Amino acid sequence: MRSPFVVRLILPALFAIGLSAFPLEAAVNNRIATVNDNSRRTIEHTIPARARLATDLGEAPADRRLDSVTLHFNMTDAQQAELNQLLIDQQNPSSPHYHQWLSPEQFAARFGLSSSDLAKISSWLTGKGLTITSVGRTGTMITFSGTVGQIEQALGTRIHAYSLNGEQHIANVADPSLPAAISDVVMGVTGLHDFKLKPRAHVRPNYTSSITGNHYIAPGDFYTIYDINPNSINGAGVSIAVVGQTDISTSDVDAFRAASGLSSNSPTIVKATGYVAGTVASDIDEAQLDVEWSGAVAPNASISFVTVGASQSASVIDALLYAISNKVAPIISISYGSCEASWGQSTLASINKSLQMANTMGITVVGPGGDSGATDCDSALSTATQGLAVDFPASSPFVTGIGGTMFNEGTGTYWNSSNGSYSGSATGYIPETVWNESNSSGLGAGGGGASAYFSKPAWQVGTGVPSDLSRDVPDISLDSAASHDGYLFCSKGSCTNGFRNSSSNLNVVGGTSVATPAFAGILALLEQKLNATTGLGNVNPQIYGLANSTYYNNAFHDINSGNNDSPCTAGTPDCPNGGSIGYNATTGYDLATGWGSLDVANFVNKWSLASPTGVNGSIGTAISTTTVSTTSASCGLQGKIALTITVAGSGSTPTGTVQIVDLGPSGTASTVLGSATLSGGTATYTLDTSTLSSGGNTINAVYSGDSNYAGSKGPLSLDIVSSSQKDFALTPCTASASARSGSTANGVTFTLTPANGFTGTITLSASADSPLSGTYTFTPSSVTIGSTSAVTTSFVLTAFVSQARTGSTLSSSNGPPLRGRAPWYVAGSGATLACALLLIAPRRRRWGALLAVLLSVAAISVSGCGSSSSSSTGSGSGGGTVTNATPGTYTVNVTATSGNLVHTSTVTFTVQ
Repeated sequence: MRSPFVVRLILPALFAIGLSAFPLEAAVNNRIATVNDNSRRTIEHTIPARARLATDLGEAPADRRLDSVTLHFNMTDAQQAELNQLLIDQQNPSSPHYHQWLSPEQFAARFGLSSSDLAKISSWLTGKGLTITSVGRTGTMITFSGTVGQIEQALGTRIHAYSLNGEQHIANVADPSLPAAISDVVMGVTGLHDFKLKPRAHVRPNYTSSITGNHYIAPGDFYTIYDINPNSINGAGVSIAVVGQTDISTSDVDAFRAASGLSSNSPTIVKATGYVAGTVASDIDEAQLDVEWSGAVAPNASISFVTVGASQSASVIDALLYAISNKVAPIISISYGSCEASWGQSTLASINKSLQMANTMGITVVGPGGDSGATDCDSALSTATQGLAVDFPASSPFVTGIGGTMFNEGTGTYWNSSNGSYSGSATGYIPETVWNESNSSGLGAGGGGASAYFSKPAWQVGTGVPSDLSRDVPDISLDSAASHDGYLFCSKGSCTNGFRNSSSNLNVVGGTSVATPAFAGILALLEQKLNATTGLGNVNPQIYGLANSTYYNNAFHDINSGNNDSPCTAGTPDCPNGGSIGYNATTGYDLATGWGSLDVANFVNKWSLASPTGVNGSIGTAISTTTVSTTSASCGLQGKIALTITVAGSGSTPTGTVQIVDLGPSGTASTVLGSATLSGGTATYTLDTSTLSSGGNTINAVYSGDSNYAGSKGPLSLDIVSSSQKDFALTPCTASASARSGSTANGVTFTLTPANGFTGTITLSASADSPLSGTYTFTPSSVTIGSTSAVTTSFVLTAFVSQARTGSTLSSSNGPPLRGRAPWYVAGSGATLACALLLIAPRRRRWGALLAVLLSVAAISVSGCGSSSSSSTGSGSGGGTVTNATPGTYTVNVTATSGNLVHTSTVTFTVQ
């Protein structure tokens, strides 16, 4: 254990060395006076959402170690304002600060904590018996390790053991608390659980092309299709950092390059904080293809693979933060992400701050737009239930988000009968459409849509860019199809004879997590062409500038066919009537492919001929949180209701205006209803429901942002009854029921009331927001209204499923709720984000494994993870095998449908 005395000596010395090159006046002020352990404040929203789906096994072993717990530090208002202006100036060609990137030490000198404050925090941590493993060079984070017992005592939290899908985990069950003086400078705490980030691989292993005659993408094909001449521009002198969470095989990389006709260029392995040697089977394919394809597109670039290896608690996010704070390379490629709603507010803010920091140091970060189409919160399912959603970190204004296309040859001939240089057989550019291979086996389509949390950056303008007040993704797209046509890669010794294994089979992969490292390679070509080997920072202003210039049709392939629609379940968010939800490709920018794909030669050559967009923007970048609420009921609404909007931030009180936007029943169109001005961080607005469509409407309060804060959005779901058309109301809006596991709950009575002369039959159904081994029964299951009188139905839930039972089984999903329903972790506000780093996943899916999962789910009647089974009969089961529901609290959505009319209610079901 490192002593406090040693820390007091080392930290100031380190920072003195790092800051010696800068003027004394650049040093930041001390913010911590005295650390009083008896006065504490809680750091909220750190409990992983996956823990709720797991079986709690009680206290974790006290001697179990956590290797990578990190405190992330905030900034003062003055620092934030200065940083916001610097980001603008660095992308403004007329500014003296244009492309004047900071070193990590320079960033620390202006925007980090002082060396004195860092020493005080480190001393407090070591005084608790914890070991400091890393002090970020940027002065924005401290990483430490310790046993469960030590961390519980120091951080005032509780850590339990869990079982999920046969895997053992640990996670905090209470938010940590810190001495107030330290808490005031901390914006987030990560690393308190070991739920590993799960890949979603679009891998087609052992595919034999010599029999089928199918085509696959080798480096030579990519060069031909996207117009790259590796003999004249190849990334020489440029570095790319690929982040991951497993060790890799450099011999597989060598085999891939040999099969591709590329010269040997092995990656450098960089061990991030918390590294533990070892290979993780579920992550190895992702890591191999990321390294191989970034290096294939830029064959002479230097590739650094930044990894935490097989660490139990450190993740790819730790590798990302290490790559940023140590400025490992000017280009960082991360192929992991998750829908915005699955991130906790403190975690989202912490990571976003690091991405912002990366841009000031000249680092460009690229990330995948997602592989579940427009419904990013849904994965491993064939039908979406969580509504429209986009992926973070791709949705960050400081990241370039990459979407997916697929080739659309039509009647054309675009392939030679044999392979040529670099193993390619493509003859030229192949027309593209939106990548969408979603089918009964699962969702597989390019992610895209409007951010629920980030407002539109000043640079995001141009033909087709929606007027939705939101950060839209993706920015550009590249081929991502797994079937038509997937990429060749080498993994786990698969390439023993060219790209083939000993059985003459191939490994083929798709997904936006292939397009992402490929675009990282394109950036390396661009930096080589510009002689900008120190980096380009946030490239989005220039991408949109180029797209808005006369060179658009030269540099981009506009994709104007196809969609990223996902099939969806009727009555779930954004899907009132079933069918599918998503976005169509159109002329110019669209929410399916962004600006389209690239003609790389023209993209590189025309880059400097366009002017960047948004360089005069003045909106801040600190994360704000917007919530909107009403004292009225949330369903059966008619007339006018009062809304209260609150905007909060981590520092000063946000100022500016909020706009009230109706997303409508489908969630695919936005209508601005009005605006209100903040006073003391709050505003009021009177909503006239007669202007809204019947059924579920999502009302967003959209904050404009100010000089400190970026804009943000807060949703409120309302169920509207038409003021003029025939309609009906479903009440109550919310209800509750409870039962012991294995038993039946008391019934809930729902009333259906006609309005404006409605008559007809109404059908009722139900679904659960999280996996639940239970059944439901409506008595009656449909009602007929023939007069002005209301009718009722009784809704009964069971906390078990039985093979002998003939009632309906509750449908369930594996993702967190996005719109209109308060997640389990929210105390009074549906706008608060879930903290779930564990849900982050690379954008590929192993199709065979996915099919096995789906078959398993079907076999257990969607009993879901965390449920337990017995072979005894349960109460009311009628005999047979019974699966009892796992104790917990579940949200059950009740849907009433009559033709195009859909109304919903929710039941909170507590299983004891």
